[in-house]
Amino acid sequence: MPFNKYELYEASVLDASEDVKLFQKFYRNQFKKDPLIYREDFCGTFAHSTEWVKLRDKNKAYALDLALEPIEYGFKNHFSKLTKDQQSRLWVLKRDVLTGIREKADLITAMNFSYFCLKQRESLKKYFQKVYYSLKPNGLFLIDVMGGSEMQMQSIEQRRIDWGKKKPKLIYFWEQKNFDPITHDANFSIHFKVGGTKKRIKDAFTYDWRLWTLPELREIMIEAGFKKADVYWEGSHRNNNGDGNGIFTKKEHEQGCEVWIAYIAAVKSEK
Repeated sequence: MPFNKYELYEASVLDASEDVKLFQKFYRNQFKKDPLIYREDFCGTFAHSTEWVKLRDKNKAYALDLALEPIEYGFKNHFSKLTKDQQSRLWVLKRDVLTGIREKADLITAMNFSYFCLKQRESLKKYFQKVYYSLKPNGLFLIDVMGGSEMQMQSIEQRRIDWGKKKPKLIYFWEQKNFDPITHDANFSIHFKVGGTKKRIKDAFTYDWRLWTLPELREIMIEAGFKKADVYWEGSHRNNNGDGNGIFTKKEHEQGCEVWIAYIAAVKSEK
């Protein structure tokens, strides 16, 4: 493989510097102040945590994941490029999110649908409870959610990725392999094609998930102790086949569509 798969993933899926600004905005809108301590669960290459400590001089971040390979990539390609001060404010831990850590955060995220790996309701509720107790008063837990009718059908989506003038052509493939309507279990894969080659980098990433629904997630969050769990729905571009525009608005009701992306912002209120 001419390029590391994590490099290709970050180029295709992540915009970490913009993501953390959005996370901060969600928190500000709720509490009218800036969050300082951030925890990134299922952190992978901990790109969000890296951008968090770069965002402001007082920001601190904790990044948790069990997988060593992406963590090692993050140390080589992200942590090493931080200043000494920024490095001193970032802790990367090989840790199960179901165990958590003692340090409490203002803001905790589980992004890229990573928590979908927790297929049993008991496990997901346990995780949400751990997050709740790991948040400070006036804390926010943020997750992204995907859904829509196309999530229940076999399909392959492909996109050309613009990842720099001197970079070769990169094609990203998102494959939905199967869906079980009884259990909501689903399998997905990410493939890549780099440069002029016809050969794909097949199954660079594979996912065995349960597609949780918005009502289920909100109900479990409330059961776990959160005061409320608001849905922020992504708007769509006009005359652009309904593609998301990156603008998220709080909603209680919305029309169904083939594919949608939303955030749930769960609030731990001040005691």
